[in-house]
Amino acid sequence: MRTEDFTLFVKKCALEQANYLCERRWTINNLEFHHKTSISNGGGSTIENCIVLCHNCHNIAPKDLFLLDNYFLRFSSVKEMIKHYNVNNEDEAIRLFSKEIGIEYEVMKKRIEEDSKSHIDTIKQGMKKRVKEIGHSGFNIPFGYHYYNGILKKNSKEEKVVKDIVRWYLEGKSLSEIVKMLNSGNIRSKRGGLWAKKTISTILKNPVYCGYHRFEGKITEGRHKKIIDEMTFNKVQNLIGKMGGRPNFYNFR
Repeated sequence: MRTEDFTLFVKKCALEQANYLCERRWTINNLEFHHKTSISNGGGSTIENCIVLCHNCHNIAPKDLFLLDNYFLRFSSVKEMIKHYNVNNEDEAIRLFSKEIGIEYEVMKKRIEEDSKSHIDTIKQGMKKRVKEIGHSGFNIPFGYHYYNGILKKNSKEEKVVKDIVRWYLEGKSLSEIVKMLNSGNIRSKRGGLWAKKTISTILKNPVYCGYHRFEGKITEGRHKKIIDEMTFNKVQNLIGKMGGRPNFYNFR
């Protein structure tokens, strides 16, 4: 869905109605504007057809208007839906949800699966297009950046944390020590939670920080500003290898 089709007035009204929060996850981060009914299906860029979603929710919002209103916006995640119905898995939750709203389970299940397949295909096509145009898929926003007007922009506060993580690791700090330093310093991860070793490892191995993007096994030069240089990135990979880990070396040229 194209955020830019909404006027500034419509965006302002939508934000006010949503209390400046994602209408699904209630987060204030990376807010975007979503057409409830797509333009290709006859939807307009009106306030009635506009909802506010965070970047991640915007990427996975159903095309099916019924699913959007009654299913997607009601539960912020599958985990929340499972907890709400006090069951063990998503399938059981969908059965109870279907019964609650008076729709046969098989009909509801098929509707969800068809929308999901259609949406996944659209997302993949969109990601490939964005990689070609801007050097980044726009789907997963790495710590240290935010997504603005089609490109990655550095987040000044998070950029400093990335530089600290790299510096600490090169100075000999272990992943566990870095995790402890961040959590004890009340520094939060991208989603606002506590840090884990896997998250630190992902940052240390991600070429996005030296100006590149990895997509479908290929490395391409991005159009975003780097946080560290290639030499520093390769030093980190060498150290990861010496410590018995699995470094990510790339041919950047």
